[in-house]
Amino acid sequence: MAAHVPIIPAHAVAASSRIKQLSKSGKNFRSVFGVEPVEETFRLSNWNASDSFYGGRWAPENVVNTVQGAEFRVEREPDTHIPFSMAEAKSQQRLGYGRYEAVMQIGKGSGLVSAFFTYTGPYDGDPHDEIDIEFLGKDTSKIEFNYWRNGKRGKHAIFDLPFDASAAPHLYAFEWAPDRITWYVDGVAYYATEPNDAFIPQHAGRMFFSHWTGTPQMRGWHGKPDFESGEAMTVSCASFTPVNKTAPTCGDSFQPALAGSAGNPVYATLSP
Repeated sequence: MAAHVPIIPAHAVAASSRIKQLSKSGKNFRSVFGVEPVEETFRLSNWNASDSFYGGRWAPENVVNTVQGAEFRVEREPDTHIPFSMAEAKSQQRLGYGRYEAVMQIGKGSGLVSAFFTYTGPYDGDPHDEIDIEFLGKDTSKIEFNYWRNGKRGKHAIFDLPFDASAAPHLYAFEWAPDRITWYVDGVAYYATEPNDAFIPQHAGRMFFSHWTGTPQMRGWHGKPDFESGEAMTVSCASFTPVNKTAPTCGDSFQPALAGSAGNPVYATLSP
């Protein structure tokens, strides 16, 4: 929806020795879904979102715990006024600076959006601050990164992936510091903000997972809904490690189907 910006593959940057944590940030956690239900650490959304840009209602029954992980399903509904039910979960605690990780397999089909992000806003008494990883089901070979501060968006970026994100689980992550955000795929740094970017969020938010489709006005971005009812995004692990801390993460035991490194040419030839 936004114009592309020139993209240069990111390099991981060493964190400064000590960073002052945001006052409302919670503790570290690692949740392995399939072993434990998503409801132990997350709240399931349950409201009609069709009065916004979302195309239906958040249905808690659409988050299904399986042995493979938590499935976030989008269903077609017989009610023409609310034609879709969707799935969303948000962390019980608010989170601040640190490393966010998730092992996910993306939903496939035109009209679908799979998202892993942090958000806070007026409902928590804050301005709109957000950090996103998003996928469109119409082309699951691409990944999108966004970030917002006080309702204003920074430099939106889209990358080609060297795999189909709907075919297998992969590890997605971002590190949030006061002066920089860096996004990772399977442990490889893909994209980073410029130092001291003015749009880096400043308020602790909740970790979200959502799988949804939008109103007709959103179809220019995510495509016309043309997916099978019940198509799912699967999340098998979620973790948060506060800055200055060491704790178990999703990446500790995950081996991606397609391994890569900064020196691997499949990653070195990233294109926007």
